[in-house]
Amino acid sequence: MKIVSMEPTPSPHSMKVNVTETLPDGQSVNYKVDDNLTTAPQYIQDLFTINGVKGLFRVVDFITIERNPRVDWEEILPEVRNLLGSEEETTDLFSVDTNETEDAFGEIKVNIQMIRDIPIQVKLQEGDTEERFGLPERFMEVAMEAASASNNYLMERKWVEQSPRYGNITEIGENIVEELAATYSAARLKELLAIALNEKQATDETYKQAVTLEMLDKAEWRDRYAVLAQMPDPTEADYDVLNKALDDEHASVRRLATAYLGMIEEPETLPYLYKALQDKSVNVRRTAGDCISDLGFKEAMDEMVQTLSDKSRIVRWRAAMFLYEVGDETAIPALEQALEDPEFEVRMQAKMALSRIQSGKEGEGSIWHQMAQAAKDKS
Repeated sequence: MKIVSMEPTPSPHSMKVNVTETLPDGQSVNYKVDDNLTTAPQYIQDLFTINGVKGLFRVVDFITIERNPRVDWEEILPEVRNLLGSEEETTDLFSVDTNETEDAFGEIKVNIQMIRDIPIQVKLQEGDTEERFGLPERFMEVAMEAASASNNYLMERKWVEQSPRYGNITEIGENIVEELAATYSAARLKELLAIALNEKQATDETYKQAVTLEMLDKAEWRDRYAVLAQMPDPTEADYDVLNKALDDEHASVRRLATAYLGMIEEPETLPYLYKALQDKSVNVRRTAGDCISDLGFKEAMDEMVQTLSDKSRIVRWRAAMFLYEVGDETAIPALEQALEDPEFEVRMQAKMALSRIQSGKEGEGSIWHQMAQAAKDKS
């Protein structure tokens, strides 16, 4: 088996490695570093001897490698290439000197434990580190009362995955707790409890209310966040409200407004997302990059080319991935410059984008864009 090529995934902590050997259709295997690997193929066992490899998914003609975020791809991939062999040369990616001492990408996986739509606690994961954050006492009181209506409380509890965050895990946990406390007022928790106890019928619009510009003038950021969090699915009519929220003094409000803008699938949304790309918070800028990618409008290419010089490497990586997804020849000069980026993931993403563009292959858009297009084609 040899490596044919490498491709990006939606996460900087996973890499798709295309190989020369193909598994039978319908066959796939998933391995974790702590699994009993005695019956696994030898190459799988060998890959897990590489420092930083924490998971492998083998299917069809590729292997997806999951890494520990604290171990750089720059350390892992040369070992993978040495072990499997390669049909392409990628040594240039490993040759850029850097004195950066910045921590890993800082992607934090976020999950909220719920029972009957009532939040119980927050779980954050960064690589092998896991931290949990309790919510104010009123949440637990309501959750325990709701549990009295359950035949199996433990089975009804579920973890609901949220969008990832970026930065310090403790600060993010504290911010999410504050956001939930703002969103779930005592009145809302009382209403949820009534629904959980079958005393009231829930509807999709139970907690939704239209947001006006004046509502965003509230003095306390938690009140402004709560108003925005209960907004119905946004439309073009909400541009003014969301634009005002992008100027909010608190990053949580600005990030939520950015995520809402990403739900308005119109080219007119782009200028507002460009504004979010200039935000001082990396979480807001990365969210804006994700939204632009999911929308898949090629008109955003010039803006994402400029984003290749963002001060945050996770944002630069997102820009390079967008150009891999939809970029054309006009992005080549900026991508060639990005090959000198001090961060390996950014260099590799830029190289992949260049290879795709220079080969004449059309960009297919993000995974989500492709899925949406496929759904439209079927209808």
